[in-house]
Amino acid sequence: MPRVRRPRRQAPALELLEATLPELRRGLTESAARTVAYELFEKLGYGAVAVTDTQRVLAFVGAGADHHAAGDRPIRPVYEAIARGAPLLAPLGIRTECTHPACPLGAVAVVPLQMRDGAAGAVAAFATAGSPLDEGAVETLELLAKQLSAQLQLSELAAATTTALQAQMEPHFVFNALNTIAAFIRTEPERARKLVLAFADHLRSRLARPGEFITLEEELRHVRSYLELEQARFGEGLGVKIDAAPDALGVRLPPLLVQPLVENAIKHGKTDRPLHLLVRARVRRGKLRVTVRDDGRGIAREAIERVLESGVGEGTGLGLANVNGRLQAHYGEHVRLRSFPFGTVVRLEVPLS
Repeated sequence: MPRVRRPRRQAPALELLEATLPELRRGLTESAARTVAYELFEKLGYGAVAVTDTQRVLAFVGAGADHHAAGDRPIRPVYEAIARGAPLLAPLGIRTECTHPACPLGAVAVVPLQMRDGAAGAVAAFATAGSPLDEGAVETLELLAKQLSAQLQLSELAAATTTALQAQMEPHFVFNALNTIAAFIRTEPERARKLVLAFADHLRSRLARPGEFITLEEELRHVRSYLELEQARFGEGLGVKIDAAPDALGVRLPPLLVQPLVENAIKHGKTDRPLHLLVRARVRRGKLRVTVRDDGRGIAREAIERVLESGVGEGTGLGLANVNGRLQAHYGEHVRLRSFPFGTVVRLEVPLS
């Protein structure tokens, strides 16, 4: 009985890229590989699709999945394409390596996924009797691989930026925290012990693995540790309320997005009078919205347009500019900033994944 050709749907590239972006922003993980493989298989009609790193298959979708799977060693054309750093079309595909008598896979087109310092892996699209590889299919795969590589490079840049930011810790904060703890050791030793634990948690937040996202709940836990140290220092001169909706707490985001906003509000909003902060988190229209509001001295009108520019906030801890830069790198979003004679409102939005 003749095999029925599988129709190749010409889905818009932007539709496919939009589906893969939320996963690829975390790097070439197994989850990202499964999403890429599934989207290519379903939307572009290849007989089968595999996504690999440089050592193993991360995901396999389509014909032959009964004996080809994640965890396998990549086939020889994958290694060749990665070594060359260029696309490769192998007419015999997997047939020279697969010993399964009924393997339906034929020719394969392999395109490497390029990072800044070399290939991180590859995408392999296989032909079957019902879905052959024509010239257009190979060109489409090559074009998409370039876009997917750009997404991976963006995630690599964002992770590198986070690593650099985590290495920064303002000396004044460290000295103030240690001096505050030392002051409580004699008068309130139990509180001093709690402040030591808060300081340790604050340090751990700086050592989080940059490629791994954390939940808002975990980020707010680090914010509270930071605030515990600052409230011990300022006493009644600092009042803080954190209001996070239950459905917002499980949203995952890059580490150190919210804490720098709080840190900035205290450092630049604190005057001789008491400072009040409100940290609010809600899910709205498919996005996590976090707002940090203070009633401090505000930001000068002539400076408000420049404060999100890289380099303007030198020496101000992590700063608004750094958070703004990482939001752009991860999501294409921007920090929104408004300031008044008595207070500043800073808001960020993170798409739900």
